[in-house]
Amino acid sequence: MITVHATDVAPRPWANGGGRTRELVAGPRGGHWRWRLSLAELEADGPFSSLPGVWRWLALVEGDAVELEFDDRVLALRPGDPPLAFDGALPPRCRLHGGRARALNLMLRDLDGSLALERGTAPLQALYEPATRTLFWDLDDTPAAQAGIWVGIEPGELRWR
Repeated sequence: MITVHATDVAPRPWANGGGRTRELVAGPRGGHWRWRLSLAELEADGPFSSLPGVWRWLALVEGDAVELEFDDRVLALRPGDPPLAFDGALPPRCRLHGGRARALNLMLRDLDGSLALERGTAPLQALYEPATRTLFWDLDDTPAAQAGIWVGIEPGELRWR
């Protein structure tokens, strides 16, 4: 079992300067990632970077609401809301309500099939099942959690096999 604490992962600035990210895990290892799970620190209003070929899921885990403005819609995202899925090639503009926020950010690049993100109640935990490309997000150690990747956001910890 490998454990990564978010506080042990050095934050890296976004290309657009609007925040920082802590890459918790990405695969495949040692190469150009095809999927990536990170903790994003939203620090200023501004556009997300365009990521063609990447499908994204974003779930606010800390802070006040953020407003995400897409070409065709505007959505408010708050801690506890269901994850928001969107095409990385069509990035939204982000507006923070009340200052900084943190979000769990899952990105999937050029992969066939699909990936689902489901949310339970706090404390936030997630399990990625590689065979089905499903990220299960819940609070307990269910039988489905016996293989894959585990995320414990409340203590800022990531564990995987």
